[in-house]
Amino acid sequence: MINRNYHIKLLIITACILQIALASAPKVGTNGATELLIPMGAVNVALSGSNIANISGANAIYWNPAGLAIMNGGEATFSYLNYFAGMKVSYMAGGAKLGRLGVVGVSLQVLDIGEIPVTTIEAPEGTGEIIEPNYLTIGATYSRAFTDRINFGVNAKLISEKIGSMSASGIGFDLGLQYVSPWGIAFGVAMRNIGSKITFDGTGIEFDSVIPYSKQAATTRKTRLDMASSQLPTNLSLGLAYVLKLNDLLKLNLVGSYTNNSFTINQASAGVEATLMDMFILRGGYQMTLFPEDYPEAAKEDNQYGMSLGGGCHMKVGNNKLMVDYAYRPMKTLEPNQYFSIGIAF
Repeated sequence: MINRNYHIKLLIITACILQIALASAPKVGTNGATELLIPMGAVNVALSGSNIANISGANAIYWNPAGLAIMNGGEATFSYLNYFAGMKVSYMAGGAKLGRLGVVGVSLQVLDIGEIPVTTIEAPEGTGEIIEPNYLTIGATYSRAFTDRINFGVNAKLISEKIGSMSASGIGFDLGLQYVSPWGIAFGVAMRNIGSKITFDGTGIEFDSVIPYSKQAATTRKTRLDMASSQLPTNLSLGLAYVLKLNDLLKLNLVGSYTNNSFTINQASAGVEATLMDMFILRGGYQMTLFPEDYPEAAKEDNQYGMSLGGGCHMKVGNNKLMVDYAYRPMKTLEPNQYFSIGIAF
């Protein structure tokens, strides 16, 4: 009776989410904290972000925190990304099971933009000053398996941005749900980046201004510009997955997802993950924008990715498992993204 009630409630929630997602039109515009949209982890990037339904372990914290519940002990992972224009992204995540209480996890994302020379109207060639923008996102996750078929997770994030003398901060949340049907088809829902608006503040918006109609020798007054607030880039992803066991050595994980974005064009993606002897893994995925003709100008900028590829090797080392993964994601107008991930399950 308990499992049946869970199934009924899940169907009702799913129907409501589908109605909201499919009925809402994409809103093309400007949002804050765009670093939250940089996908993390080589495992799901190689699948074009399509694994929402049965992604598990520490890799699930970014994509669907419900998947963190699928752990027997502890797990930690580190990812490094060669982004475009010389930018680099480091990501660390880990989790540990607390018995019947569930699973807790932490994560850290660091975006390194590099050194930027300061230029002004008076010194267009540079003032000699160098700034190094600092973007940090720190997360704390809780996930729990309510039954052998239903997982739920929530991820709270502290967002910090600093550029020179200006800084901004905000709080965001990710919510995730995973369900495995009696027929083996997994279903996942993840809503990411729900939270406060983000506004920059600091001495960089202060300047001395002369009081109108004052004498030439009169003192100036300190003036501050009003900075606009920006919303976080919220999105909702719906995913399906099915594991097809071809034989005792080879299995395929077939995954697909639909993502409704709050400030960019909606997307659909699909991928396949082939695992041989539970050790060697090959991955491939494809991402496409939906109805780009509705926003042709935005589609040129947002539709940068298509095919992605990757692979990995997961080896047992004593009672632990060592996981090494790689992902290659080409861009249409800039250099490709390359992800390197290493993790350990204990």
